[in-house]
Amino acid sequence: MAALLAGCLLGAVCLECRKSRGLWTGLLLFFLLLGCLRYRAAEAEAGRMRAMGLDQEEACSVAGTVKSLEEKTNGWGGELISCVLEEPAGQGKKASLGAVTVYFDEKPELKAGDRILASGPLNVYDAASNPGEFDYRGYYDSKGMFFRMTAESWERLSGGDPVRRFLGEIRERGAAVLDQCSGRHSGIFKAMLLGLKGDIPDEVYSLYQESGISHLLAISGLHVSMLGMGFYGLLRKLRLGKKTAAAFSGTVMILYGIMTGFSPSTQRAVIMFLASVTAGCGGRVYDLPSALSLAALVILWREPGAVSQGGVQLSFLAVGGIGVLGRRLEQAKVWEGRAGRLLLSGLAVQLATYPAVLYHFFVYPPYSIFLNLLVIPLMTYAMVSGLLCLAVGGVFPAAGRFCAGSGCMILDCYEALCRLWGRFPGSSLVIGRPELWQIALYGAVLAAFAWTAEKMRRKKTGLALVTAVLFALLFPLPERGLRVTYLDVGQGDGIVAEAGGFRMLFDGGSSDEKNLGEQVLVPFLHSRGIRTLDYAAVSHCDSDHISGLKELLESGTVRIRTLILPESAGAADEAREGLAALAEKRGTRVAVMREGDSIQAGKLKLTCLYPYKGKEPAADRNDQSLILRLDYGEAGFLFTGDAGEASEEEMLSRPSVRPLLEDVTVLKVAHHGSAGSSCQEFLEASAPAWGVISCGKDNSYGHPAPETVERLKTAGVRLFVTAENGAVTARTDGKKTAVTPFLRGE
Repeated sequence: MAALLAGCLLGAVCLECRKSRGLWTGLLLFFLLLGCLRYRAAEAEAGRMRAMGLDQEEACSVAGTVKSLEEKTNGWGGELISCVLEEPAGQGKKASLGAVTVYFDEKPELKAGDRILASGPLNVYDAASNPGEFDYRGYYDSKGMFFRMTAESWERLSGGDPVRRFLGEIRERGAAVLDQCSGRHSGIFKAMLLGLKGDIPDEVYSLYQESGISHLLAISGLHVSMLGMGFYGLLRKLRLGKKTAAAFSGTVMILYGIMTGFSPSTQRAVIMFLASVTAGCGGRVYDLPSALSLAALVILWREPGAVSQGGVQLSFLAVGGIGVLGRRLEQAKVWEGRAGRLLLSGLAVQLATYPAVLYHFFVYPPYSIFLNLLVIPLMTYAMVSGLLCLAVGGVFPAAGRFCAGSGCMILDCYEALCRLWGRFPGSSLVIGRPELWQIALYGAVLAAFAWTAEKMRRKKTGLALVTAVLFALLFPLPERGLRVTYLDVGQGDGIVAEAGGFRMLFDGGSSDEKNLGEQVLVPFLHSRGIRTLDYAAVSHCDSDHISGLKELLESGTVRIRTLILPESAGAADEAREGLAALAEKRGTRVAVMREGDSIQAGKLKLTCLYPYKGKEPAADRNDQSLILRLDYGEAGFLFTGDAGEASEEEMLSRPSVRPLLEDVTVLKVAHHGSAGSSCQEFLEASAPAWGVISCGKDNSYGHPAPETVERLKTAGVRLFVTAENGAVTARTDGKKTAVTPFLRGE
């Protein structure tokens, strides 16, 4: 990605700085080198913090200044800045920890700007261990936050930050006014005006996100431009001089940014606003690309890891799309007139941000360009309505409700438009995460079009054709051969097989990972461009095998055509009956597989090895596990659920089954590697080349059992454990097979 960015910047320099290309190319390379060194320094700092081993301590004491305090799902969370580790008296110098997130069970009597001493266990953020999963460690590292704490006790210290305290009080009072005056829309008003997102209803946030207008729920360039330029214009109308108005409005916008948390997108907007008013004061022309570059330089020097954040990339790409690509298309006169310029501006934003949207979110709302053309002009009136409510609602609540009324009507209109758009076919396309070479090719095609658009005869036709090509260019290519991904679901199982257009899920549950469907299964499936599963097979109905699958069925986010279940383990198998009823309610066909049953899909064949027809239901669901073999050419994959040694011996004793246990390429080790599975005779018969154990880190069961690991290694099995290696991916063309872990460096 860094090389791609460097290439784009070098091309821009060659085009714009023809008289002094050598000088500007040298400066560009110098700044790129400086940026790489700064990034490496930030990475080293993150490594140093984790190497301190503070997460191994029972409790630590940390002193810091409260930046913000917000209500979370299970309590309250506060962000402490300028944190230092309070060592016991006489034990050395205090260590700086940067910023730390502190969680409280109940709302503490704290204000932004207070300096406190909090005590409790420190934990590091978890890195993503599955493709498509959100990387909390990378995200918080980019913000300079390396630890989180659950506060067991805290006390207020002297000092603090009086400016933050004053701004925090304004924020709290504003939130209370909006709660009182704007009814059910208070959460959206608080997000738009105060940067408080905790009270946005999940349904509304999902609605905005799926429609491509979730940027309205964050303090962004749109909001800062409206507020900053509006305030600056008001001061100028009051006959203040340019410099005085610029100083006042610039100071207000900086304080507003601090009050709302100063996210990178807000920082970018404030820096560009300051550049704009400063240019006006100096009699210079405001140049958007230059201001954008200045903002990038300031932000990435302070937080170099921010370049990897999806929000930061989208913020800069959107503005760059307007200021560079949009301007180029206007100069080429692709579409003239006011309506044409608006459409070109919206299309330029979509074309610039499309790769980043897919790379980070995997889903694209194709109608968002038209929806944004409708909702953005109304945003000014919604914000003015909210600001008037804040101004008068604290003194005259009735007047505040009156002022908020028009804004509430606009927000109602937004929701109605989102629901209307959602009914259109293809309103939300699951495309998946593109490969980096696809993004590079996309950029090259887009740049070539922008360069040659002015010379085209049929510009509108060319624009439509190039847009269609670019849209299709990032679609995932059909899987060549078979890909089997053993996901890291904690203490449980979750496996996805893909071959061409065939997609299948084997189990999908966990006993220690909450919201497995939302946090792991859906992101992985969407990152692979999968919105429909042909089959979902359940080995048995323990929660560590079906919890995430139930989420998929309940939410409908991923459609499942056929659910394969084992035979009932008895009349009391309520979990199985409940899962079957839920599937039928969602329009999913429910089927049962027994020994000898098979499914054929091209070169792929799925065969059931166990349980056999007429077998008496076992008292323990583990012993009733559905055991399946997936064959693709010469490669064989065996999925054993939680089968125990008795089931393994029973299969070995059946002449019709034993041959199907032989020549296994990859074995999903039974029952998370427990001591009661994977007996010696079974391993000798199957002779797997690779084995994958799916279990949770530091689980209470002691999985995998040391004796089982020893048996596997003695049998010559190359072993991967998801608790250590993250997701494990096996790919085969039917002859050669390669197995790679997601966490290569672990």
